[in-house]
Amino acid sequence: MKRIFLSLAAWAIVVAPNAQAQSTEQPARTASYVEAFQNPDGGFAAKPGGPSTLGSTSSAVRILKNVGGSIPDVLACINYVKSCRDAESGGFAPTPGGKPDVRTTAVGLMAAAELLIADEETSTAAIAYFSKNVKDFEEIRIAVAGLESVKKTAPDFAKWISQVEEMRNPDGTFGNGASQARDTGGAAVALLRMGVKLENREAVLTALRAGQKSDGAWSKAEGPSDLEATYRIMRAFFMLKEAPDLDALRGFINQCRKDDGSYSTVPGGASDLGGTYYATTVLRWVKILGGEPGLVETAGFVPLFNGKDLNGWEGDTALWSARDGMLVGTSPGIKHNDFLATEKSYGDFTLKLSFRLLGADGSNSGVQFRSVRLPGHEMSGYQADIGQNYWGGLYDESRRNKVLAKGSDKAIEGLHKTGWNHYVLRVIGRKIVLTLNGITSVSYEEPDATIARTGRIGLQIHAGGPMVIQFKDILIQALPEPTAGRPAEPGFHLRTVKTDDGERKYTVSFPPGYDGSKEFPVVLFLHGSGERGDNGIVSAQVGLGAAVFGRPQDYPFIAVYPQAKKTWKADSADSKAALAALDDVLKNFKADPKRVALTGLSMGGSGSWDLAAAQPERFVAVVPICGQGALETAAKLKSVPVWVLVGDADGPKTVINGRAMTKALREAGAKVNETEYRGVPHNSWDRAYHDPALLKWLIGHLTQ
Repeated sequence: MKRIFLSLAAWAIVVAPNAQAQSTEQPARTASYVEAFQNPDGGFAAKPGGPSTLGSTSSAVRILKNVGGSIPDVLACINYVKSCRDAESGGFAPTPGGKPDVRTTAVGLMAAAELLIADEETSTAAIAYFSKNVKDFEEIRIAVAGLESVKKTAPDFAKWISQVEEMRNPDGTFGNGASQARDTGGAAVALLRMGVKLENREAVLTALRAGQKSDGAWSKAEGPSDLEATYRIMRAFFMLKEAPDLDALRGFINQCRKDDGSYSTVPGGASDLGGTYYATTVLRWVKILGGEPGLVETAGFVPLFNGKDLNGWEGDTALWSARDGMLVGTSPGIKHNDFLATEKSYGDFTLKLSFRLLGADGSNSGVQFRSVRLPGHEMSGYQADIGQNYWGGLYDESRRNKVLAKGSDKAIEGLHKTGWNHYVLRVIGRKIVLTLNGITSVSYEEPDATIARTGRIGLQIHAGGPMVIQFKDILIQALPEPTAGRPAEPGFHLRTVKTDDGERKYTVSFPPGYDGSKEFPVVLFLHGSGERGDNGIVSAQVGLGAAVFGRPQDYPFIAVYPQAKKTWKADSADSKAALAALDDVLKNFKADPKRVALTGLSMGGSGSWDLAAAQPERFVAVVPICGQGALETAAKLKSVPVWVLVGDADGPKTVINGRAMTKALREAGAKVNETEYRGVPHNSWDRAYHDPALLKWLIGHLTQ
């Protein structure tokens, strides 16, 4: 046992320094850095204040996707990309009116695909352009990359495949000497993109791995490592779903990082858009190959771990430590379970974190929640389990001492037993949903009403042999728990209002400083389809309510959270009940009827469009989020300021509708803003309700 412990401990010390977790603030800094490169013409420059080019625009658009940023003026960016297309040749030029070339045409296709503007005519014309102009390998390589982005093949593939295969070595690799890894990576990717199965996959992987240097990266030939060569080789690894030494590679990327969010191509070099593109793309691949999400969404969430020390946690510091941006539990082999616990307790919440379990097959860990400390070393309460035969399951630790629900087969299939995994715990009332690597693992409803619905969060080292458990990106979104029967004071309150459809429960929140002595503006919030029901509570536990609960000082208004049973259509009983709840607040509290805004998400986003068009005179501002509007109603909203928000990884119809509504409103003379969050799927509401620009705009309209 002693020999095993020494081996494991020594190994952990060697690995940990390169396994550094990235600060959750870094992507936001990178986004701010890149957003400043957009010019008034809609394009992006290679440096702030420089001329726009299609190459820089494409790189910037993709960087912003990697880090979850947004294009400051997405409609102008779309127009710029379109203006670089040469209708006569079918290719794209570096600047409007310039001369097309193969590389820029491929880059233009990539930009068009990212912006959801690639159509059949553009793709067909580009294929014809490539057929006439592609000559050498580098042109083949970039052309097939452009075609892959628009999901197209070309009649020239057979010829191009033959041309690439003529470069191949007898063992299936490409190139030789110090440049072999880069040459092999580039050629392998080109063939894979054209649907070719590699002749000797293992030889290719061996060549790629052999090129990784001690600093964790690759070089073009003899000379220092750089991100360009690393990018080309890592694309091959990513397409083959294989991984080199990812921890070492993270260390190299860390050396290229600058305080302003940018990256240089080599450590110590000057940062630029190219280096930032390579770094953010490679880092995304590293995370995905290692089992993590490509981007951890932090909007609306608070870190439970500061990345530096155990402040806010308590436990045995002989077993638990803060190291390289991670909380690390290191066991030499112990006879009892041990826990690191938060000092604070939580009731309803969403918690997400990444974890990696290192040890023998019998090693076990877990995440406690709604738990209490017991005398000695134990905790009692729910546990999201980690370990063989328990992965993804819900266990009741030191209380009922049994598995409450096993992890789903589908979730277990996506498990990375030796790599990173990502847990999301959504705990509301008696309902507990565990998601493992994006797949629902457990959906459990507690049948025992006496079980505690609040408690501490803890991390476990299980009794048994030597092991290491690492946690990072530990983020929580605490949720309000409105209750009835409390006086009108700051916080969340459950109320009932009489309507033509019967009594309806709803929640209202009052901001800090509310005491009934002065009037406050009001925001009416419409939830999405997943919150339909009649308890009047869950409507305040998503979107605006979660944001207000987390940072009440930033939302100086009364908010009303009605709950729909079916729909928010303007003429529906649900919308009438929503207005009844609003009127109830306006009548019974110090709320200003002349300063009311309307917002909603998903189904509520569509409802915001519909209700605002039906009664535009009631609202001083409208904020529809990821919901579709009817173009024919745009003219009815010309006198109401509107801000449209959506994640551009949402359904294409929703994204395109947001753009169309924005255009229609502007044509009608309305004041409208539009924001698309790059790479963000349907849940764009956490980002929106924490967007400083939106909040400043909304509060400005509510207080003017």
